[in-house]
Amino acid sequence: MNIGDGLITPQYDKSIVNLVSTFLRHFKIQSNHPEYPLEGNFEGFFHNVKKIVIFLIDGMGYNKFLKINTNIGFRDIIKVSSVFPTTTVAAVTSWFTGKTPKEHGLLGYILYLREIGSITNMIEFTYPGVEGGIFSGLIKKRLHRLDNVFDVLKDKGFYGGVLTHANISNSGLSYLIHKNAHVMGYYYMGDLLATLKKKLVEDWQGILYIYWGHLDGLGHKKGPDSEAYEMEMTRMLLEIKKFAEEHLPSDTLLVITSDHGMVQIPSSTNYFLKPTDVFNRLLVSPPGGEMRMMYFYLVKKSNYEFLKNYFEENYPLSCVFLTSREAVDMGLFGPGRMHPELYNRIGDAIMITKANNAFTYLYSGGEERLSGMHGSLTEDEVFVPAVFIRT
Repeated sequence: MNIGDGLITPQYDKSIVNLVSTFLRHFKIQSNHPEYPLEGNFEGFFHNVKKIVIFLIDGMGYNKFLKINTNIGFRDIIKVSSVFPTTTVAAVTSWFTGKTPKEHGLLGYILYLREIGSITNMIEFTYPGVEGGIFSGLIKKRLHRLDNVFDVLKDKGFYGGVLTHANISNSGLSYLIHKNAHVMGYYYMGDLLATLKKKLVEDWQGILYIYWGHLDGLGHKKGPDSEAYEMEMTRMLLEIKKFAEEHLPSDTLLVITSDHGMVQIPSSTNYFLKPTDVFNRLLVSPPGGEMRMMYFYLVKKSNYEFLKNYFEENYPLSCVFLTSREAVDMGLFGPGRMHPELYNRIGDAIMITKANNAFTYLYSGGEERLSGMHGSLTEDEVFVPAVFIRT
C-alpha cells in the first residue's frame, strides 16, 4: 500500500517476520505468521540443512546492496520488507521473536514506558541523551523479557544462539530479546569469524543469529551515500563470502540479511527541535520514536490538529501526520494480536518524514548532527536483501 509522497507501507506478507516463519518451519516448528513465499530454486536451499545461520548486518538496504553486489557477485537474493518503524529496536526484535511490532511492543528507539513513567532509550535503557542512571535496573524489574525464537527452539530440542558484539551482549535491548539464547560475544571481525568457524564444526541443529552493528554506526556518522559506507559494506560482504567458500559446511544454510535500510540526510533538511519550541506545550512528554519518525504524547487528543498545523507551517512538505489509530488501522505495525501497551508507547500522533527530511529533538542538548538516518517508509529504508548461500 502506498501512503503517498514517496512513502510505502511494509509488506507483511513478504517481510522479515515471514522469513523467520520459513526458518522455523524447516524444523517443523509452527509460528503465528505465514512463511515467506519463496519461489524457484530457493526452496532447494533447505535440502538436508541442519544449521541455519542468519547474519544480520544492521543498516544494509536492498538498493544499496544491489549496487555494491555488482562487484561481489552474490546470485541468490530475495527482496524482503522490514517493519515499521524501520529501526533496529523494532526490526531486530521482529527477527528474534518472529512477531510484528504490533505484537512485540518494542516500537522504536525512544518510547514512553508507562511502567516507569518516562520516555526511554530502548537500546541502552537510559533517559535519551543521558548516560547511565537508574533506568536500567528499573526496566529490567518492570518489563518482561520477550518470548522469542529461542524459546520455541529450546522447547523442541533445537539449538538457538546469538553471536553479537561483546559490548552489547547484555545491553538493554539484548536483555529483553535474548531470553533462552546461547549468547556468544566477539570483539572484531576476525574474532567473529573464528568463533563462527568453531561453532559450525560442532554437532547441533537449529538457528544461529549473528549481529553486526558497525555498518549502521558508520552510516549514521558518514551517511549511506558516502564512500566510507560503501567501502565498509564491500569489505564486510567480501569477507563473509570468502569465509563461506572456505568454511561453510554442507549441512548449513547461510543467510546474509539486514533489519532496515538508511537514507542520506543533508544538514539543510535536518531540523533541530528544542524543548522550548511552542509545540511542546501540546505534549505531556518529549516525543518518542526516531529522527525520521516521531511519536507525540498529547495533553489532549484535540491537540492533534494544532500539532499537525505547527509542523505544516514551520516545516512545509517535510512530513506526514497520522493519528495512532490511523497508523494501526492501516497496518503500519503489522497484523497480529495487539500488545497491551501499544497505544501507551506510540502516543496519540505519529509523524513520518518525507524524502530526506529529519528532525533531531534536543533531549539533552548534546545530540549529534547525523548524516545517515532511518525510521521512515521510503523504499531505501523499507527493503532489505536476503542472500542465500549453500556450499
